[in-house]
Amino acid sequence: MTAVLALLGGVGARERSAGLASPGAAAAAAALGVDGIAAGMGTGPAGVVLAWGQQETSTALEDAHFTLGQGPSVEALADGAPILVADLAVAVARWPAFTPAAQALGVNAVFAFPLQVGAISVGVLLAHRAVVGPLSAQQLADALALADAVTVLLLHHAAPETEAASTSPGMPRPGWAAPTTYRAQVHQATGMISVQLNVDLAEALARLRAHAYAHDRRVADVADDVVARRLRFDQLES
Repeated sequence: MTAVLALLGGVGARERSAGLASPGAAAAAAALGVDGIAAGMGTGPAGVVLAWGQQETSTALEDAHFTLGQGPSVEALADGAPILVADLAVAVARWPAFTPAAQALGVNAVFAFPLQVGAISVGVLLAHRAVVGPLSAQQLADALALADAVTVLLLHHAAPETEAASTSPGMPRPGWAAPTTYRAQVHQATGMISVQLNVDLAEALARLRAHAYAHDRRVADVADDVVARRLRFDQLES
């Protein structure tokens, strides 16, 4: 884990980019004895945007959190404390929708750590694995140190000027979230649904999530249909 923290601690743009890359996350996962790990920034009902890791299963888990509005990452953000579940099979009552969705991905143990500045949570780091069982005392200590390091990295990460100049306003900078995890379409769709149904944004987002869950689709895919005007929620209500 010392080598991983050293990788994340680089002060130059090139080193920061290396820390954000998949090899850095893969090395961290190996050090913690988990199959995958990712971190996202953001709080509240709009969910988080994955900014580090982006392994396929980690991305799918975050999609499940966002669609279902429940799970270890949601609780870690709300409570400002780690959520450690060594065996998801015992968490069905706790997260009745998230648990089977995670198990369908082959995930049987999850460990969520809030990314914090003081007492304020600004994101979450989520580790997962197929094998049940708790983190060892050393792995837990390493995970807490990693969460602190990733918090600093993500809050202070800045793209090189040449990259920033080519980035469209309002879009994530290179090295941050991949397009599949960026939710600009979701925010736009939420606004459109709010107008269509004459409800506030929180209610509109809840309707969007509910529709996605009921039809076994990703929220982002339903949002694409709304923005492209293939789907109108006022017509669903009639």
